Amino acid sequence: PNLETFHLIREFSDLKIVKAITGPCAAHSVFITDDGDVWVLGRNEKSQLGVGDMEPHAFPMKVPTIYTTNTKKTTHVKFVDAAVGRHHTILIAENGAAYGAGDNKMGQLGNDSHKEHLSFVQISSLGKEKARHVSCGAEFTMILTEKDQLWAFGSPEYGQLGNKTNGQYLQQSNRLVHIPQTTPLLVGGQLKDKKITQVSCGTNHTLALTDDGMVYSWGFGGYGRLGHSKQEDLWTPMPIEHFSGSVQLTRAAKIAAGSSFSMALDGQHQFWLWGKWKTTGDGGGGTPWMYPRTLYDLNGWSFKMLAGGNVTLFCLPSAEPCTIAWGQGAVHSELGYGEGEARSSTKPDKIRPLEGLTMLDVSCGLGHSLLLSNPSQEKLQDIPKWPVLEVEEHCIECLSAEDEESMLLCDKCDSGTHLHCTVPRLQVVPDVDWFCQSCTRTKEKNKTKTSGDGDVAPSPSSQGAKPSAKRKAPVAKGNAKKSKASHGSDDESE
Repeated sequence: PNLETFHLIREFSDLKIVKAITGPCAAHSVFITDDGDVWVLGRNEKSQLGVGDMEPHAFPMKVPTIYTTNTKKTTHVKFVDAAVGRHHTILIAENGAAYGAGDNKMGQLGNDSHKEHLSFVQISSLGKEKARHVSCGAEFTMILTEKDQLWAFGSPEYGQLGNKTNGQYLQQSNRLVHIPQTTPLLVGGQLKDKKITQVSCGTNHTLALTDDGMVYSWGFGGYGRLGHSKQEDLWTPMPIEHFSGSVQLTRAAKIAAGSSFSMALDGQHQFWLWGKWKTTGDGGGGTPWMYPRTLYDLNGWSFKMLAGGNVTLFCLPSAEPCTIAWGQGAVHSELGYGEGEARSSTKPDKIRPLEGLTMLDVSCGLGHSLLLSNPSQEKLQDIPKWPVLEVEEHCIECLSAEDEESMLLCDKCDSGTHLHCTVPRLQVVPDVDWFCQSCTRTKEKNKTKTSGDGDVAPSPSSQGAKPSAKRKAPVAKGNAKKSKASHGSDDESE
């Protein structure tokens, strides 16, 4: 069944996630930890998860460690960014190298094999260029380098690579096909000599933001998603007139592309939207917004982050601790309004179960949405965890169900342990997240496996020790944490 409200991902309870990433046409997701490890979940029919198979993974799975050898020293690669297309995934390493997995029939992985890659392979065709950010369309990839330049590869359809062509030619039997672009091409045109700070891809179009606040768009022009007041494909970047004024505050500070629409925040952090962002009515397929416009319902709001999915739109306010979302046709509860609430909405609204919580980032995909939360918030104790586990009403150490009031629950698996059975023994409920012996051993075992040269693996004697500072979380309420039954329930009052 669909998750009708946002849940904490149980597997990440003892990890610090710094990036949670999906895309407008993707039904899979990527998570990056502060240690540079990568976890994935979702559809995998083209091996887009990069874990060596083509089976879907409904629960998070850690990507096998990738090693690199430099000056006779072998270390494991740490990742800092990622992006996902319909059936492919790109990872950006700390050293600027790019890796890809999944579908490659249009060269979206940057090589000419045209076959699925079951595991992540380095995109050597970038040469000496060092990547710092990446964004993916359905079948193409945009790499932003440390030189603030943009490199493109994959399907050239609709001119979405920005290289002055759509790569189309007439094959036998009067069939039109597109020539795959398997090696990165520098996106030039009007972006030549410009410093690009952000890039965002929709299904078949791209937005680029320069350091002077101008927004450039190219690719599929249907439904006005390019913001140029006409439905024409553009094969090379063109500045959007609305963000080309002389007043800096009217230029753009952030950009985001949805499947068939585009968004931006201006210098005053006001929200702008254009394209086809709903199914019917003004802004729908019949009357799309051909140029950037504001939404009346969001007038006066200041935002820090925004994201667009297949049909969903999310905004994170600058000051108020809440999340605003809307989207017509969101039939999979990806708006997360809550159990029994509307699944779809044509008007922006607060996600009621998340009121009072500050979110750091948001990413929207096909049929699902991801939010990255500030961990030091007491209200997180009220958010259900996924998956919901069966309850065992006894201490996992002494197997006694007595003295339930002194039972401490593991913040990852919800297993109960009496305070006097904990190792080391605790006198009171700790004011940080606490994990049982089993979860602690599993975490330390995984960490030891991925430790390379220059990494310090934890010693066996440290297992079961007090969690490190990076595990800090909300202060526990009362003398004992909530019972397992209530911790995983969707019926808790806010």
